[in-house]
Amino acid sequence: MPKQRFSTYIIISASVITLLAAAYFINSRKPTESVNYTRSAMGTVVELTLMKGDQTRYDEAAEAAFAEIERLEALLSSYRPESDLSRINRSAGEATVEVAPEVIAAVKAGLKVSLLSSGAFDPTVGVLAGVWGPSGEKGIVPSQDDLQRLLPLVDYRGVVVDEAAGKAGLAKRGMALNLGGVAKGYIAGRAAEVLKAHGVRRGIVHAGGDMFVFQEGREEPFTIGIQHPRKKGGLLGEAYVYNGAVPTSGDYERYFEKDGVRYHHILDPKTGFPAQGTQSVTLVAQAPAMADALSTAVFVMGPVKGMELVERLEGVEGVIVDGDGNVKVSSGFEGKIY
Repeated sequence: MPKQRFSTYIIISASVITLLAAAYFINSRKPTESVNYTRSAMGTVVELTLMKGDQTRYDEAAEAAFAEIERLEALLSSYRPESDLSRINRSAGEATVEVAPEVIAAVKAGLKVSLLSSGAFDPTVGVLAGVWGPSGEKGIVPSQDDLQRLLPLVDYRGVVVDEAAGKAGLAKRGMALNLGGVAKGYIAGRAAEVLKAHGVRRGIVHAGGDMFVFQEGREEPFTIGIQHPRKKGGLLGEAYVYNGAVPTSGDYERYFEKDGVRYHHILDPKTGFPAQGTQSVTLVAQAPAMADALSTAVFVMGPVKGMELVERLEGVEGVIVDGDGNVKVSSGFEGKIY
């Protein structure tokens, strides 16, 4: 029996979400009413789509979710000097510092993926921001000497977490955490929990390349359009998701070109240069923070080793586009490629 496709249709992009159609019931009755709320946060556009629940509480639910996003961003941002993350970086090599439980949770999620990927995801690449820019936006290719000087400070094994004491730190002076590969996924998942606590029974949280979809039970899947990495506004395919995180990592949003080479923001921790051999990765998984970090790890590992990791992990599926535009799909992926 062919898979039925209905529900919300969305383009995944690292900067914008486009709602192409409202959610429909199986029998194609009138579309269910949904409400969108949009706000700038975490350096991107965050959109909440509320689809089922007590509509008289939608405004309250959305405001509470945005408040939670702002609260967590204030803790996890590497751009804010007063954040817990910035305090960890300032104390690198000196002492651990007391941080919020949410920071401990996000750091632990990132380190778990670091272990699973043998360091392909490494939250200590933050030290490379000085030569590339925090998101690779300098548009300048650093010298090999500059990178070699900093690479000894890129080592996730130097992250110290004392969960019992509520403290975290870095082993060497000069090291720097950057949770950009974890924080948006983690925060999107927390925002979804707030929405559910306010009576929303079906909805979407979308923040840049990270999306979290949820509903009570498994009434009907969301149909998620997967952005084509080389066709602006075009779709590569679609994924069918009932509940969970749908992060995308790609080389097509934040990049510059020099001498015919594309330099993007996803760095290989082993070389300090942008990872090569992959154009995009879209995953479907349950844990939003880990899913966010996993999409980065798989991108860095490349299509072959990255897909091997996806296939090993229960409850994780994905689509990988290699450097030549070839598409690889995991064995349990629900969806289709055009």
